[in-house]
Amino acid sequence: MFKKSLLATVVVGLPAFVFADSSDDPLEHISVYATRQAQPVHQILSSVTVLDREQIEQAQVSDLPALLRQVAGVQISRSGGKGQTNTVFLRGGSAGHTLVLIDGVRTGSATLGYASLAELSLQQIEQIEVIKGPKAALYGSDALAGVIAITTRKADNTSVQLKTGRYQSQEADIATSQTFGDLKVRGNLGWSDTEGFDVRPGTQADKDGFDQRYGKLAAEYATEYGVWSADHNVLKSRGQYDFDPAWGPGADQVETKTNQSRLGWALDGDKSNQKLSLSHNQTEDLNWGDESPASLFETERQELDYQYSRQLTSSLTALTGVNWYQEDVSGSDLGYDVDSRINKAIFAGVSYQSGAWLADVTGRHDKQSQYGHYNTYELGLGYQLTRELLVRASRSSAFKAPSFNDLYYPFSGNAALAPETATSDEVGLRYHAGTLQIESSIYQQNVNNLIQWAPMADGNWVPQNVGEAKIKGAELSVSHSWQQLHQQVAYSYTDAKDEATGAPLIKRSKHTVHWQGAYQWQDWRVFVTSDYQSDFQTGDFMQPQLGGYTLWGAGVSYELSNELQISAKADNLTDKDYLYLPGYATAGAEWSLRLNWTPDF
Repeated sequence: MFKKSLLATVVVGLPAFVFADSSDDPLEHISVYATRQAQPVHQILSSVTVLDREQIEQAQVSDLPALLRQVAGVQISRSGGKGQTNTVFLRGGSAGHTLVLIDGVRTGSATLGYASLAELSLQQIEQIEVIKGPKAALYGSDALAGVIAITTRKADNTSVQLKTGRYQSQEADIATSQTFGDLKVRGNLGWSDTEGFDVRPGTQADKDGFDQRYGKLAAEYATEYGVWSADHNVLKSRGQYDFDPAWGPGADQVETKTNQSRLGWALDGDKSNQKLSLSHNQTEDLNWGDESPASLFETERQELDYQYSRQLTSSLTALTGVNWYQEDVSGSDLGYDVDSRINKAIFAGVSYQSGAWLADVTGRHDKQSQYGHYNTYELGLGYQLTRELLVRASRSSAFKAPSFNDLYYPFSGNAALAPETATSDEVGLRYHAGTLQIESSIYQQNVNNLIQWAPMADGNWVPQNVGEAKIKGAELSVSHSWQQLHQQVAYSYTDAKDEATGAPLIKRSKHTVHWQGAYQWQDWRVFVTSDYQSDFQTGDFMQPQLGGYTLWGAGVSYELSNELQISAKADNLTDKDYLYLPGYATAGAEWSLRLNWTPDF
């Protein structure tokens, strides 16, 4: 049951998610990745939430997982505090069912089968798109539950940010840009450090901290033959993760490093657009401890992506493209029987918009060196009931290739695994009128060949295609502004079950609610937040279920001048004792203080 205090807040206020603008006609968000073409969100026939740089700063959250959990349909499971291992459950899917793109480039560990978001600093991010529902017809494997597409920082001026907080947390960041004729150069450097807290009380009596260094250098050069771009991102993080030592001393520290280089070209014509991207992405995870040898897991990924779109008529647009990438894990310390694979794909689609009708049809064919051929599709249909109200429906399919750990981990891999597959149906409504925006949807997804750990005849446990899951859900997001007052709530209902047993999938709550009320007065902005999550199953024998909880927060910001802003935030105001996972501690009441300087050179 929802707590009465939270229900009262939601009923009194107008529900909303999307950090509202104070103007009467807020700027329309543009999605770049939901259809592979820049398009206003209100015209897209799938569920997508876009968060820009201003919204990220106004949220004043500690890290990316804390921001994402405010989006309807997203749940986060943490193994401790900032920088610790976290899992993203998008619409009830597993961790590996969400594809993460950084500047359009596929990223993440091919050994684990998913990307960790805990290490990516919010100061590196310009925009986030959370695209919900299968997107394999556009992006291939891993987009079974959806896509989180991150655009890195694109500063148009110079800004410096300093931040401090509880657990001896310190952060510093500088972003800048310079223009030399047709050449624009951007840079971003940052550092953060936190002492943390003991994430596994009763095991190793230590504080599990996290420190991070990151940087980006990018350039764009405009010519009559298109815009050329090049960028290089480096992220290095180090933390202390406290593993359960019940079976003896082991690795309790990890160092991660991500390098991404990309060369891009884009040419926009009167009726056609072309994009080409060549990229190299490398992730490293080094685990060690005082009494444990170091163990390195490395993924190296080369990727080529090209797409061409053309307006065929006033109402019909065509999209086609090719995608190629190679994943290599030979740099890992473990000896995988197979340590590289290549994926080749072609995709094509058409979009139709005439009068009140909108339609999208997309298909993709993937050929992968390990599991062969897979075809996926996405069909969308929409009707504009009024200028402000759109009703839409869609059906899509997807697949998820097994990770290298699933297939070839020594003594526990299963090379006979087949990819997980899914089909999904969704119906939605979108209302957009001035400062009032409403988004609602209901969906159902069936996942086949679900990969789960199961016992073999010899008693050993290995990953097997033993499960089928049915996930049903509903989401509601509404945004409203009235004079200086802004309110927002994102509600999601998720019913994810194992079809064979009828048991709920672990770590998924049925109900989540995020609410925020904000007030803008002259140079002051104050806001209050409330986050509710219902109880959920853990899969742990000793503690099979964890209770629901509500967390309250508050923040304030003040414009000291056109160049200087100060802000403060308090989280978990009531010092609520709650758990994400059995045995893992969570942060108590927290505070942070931030100074942002944007000099006018």
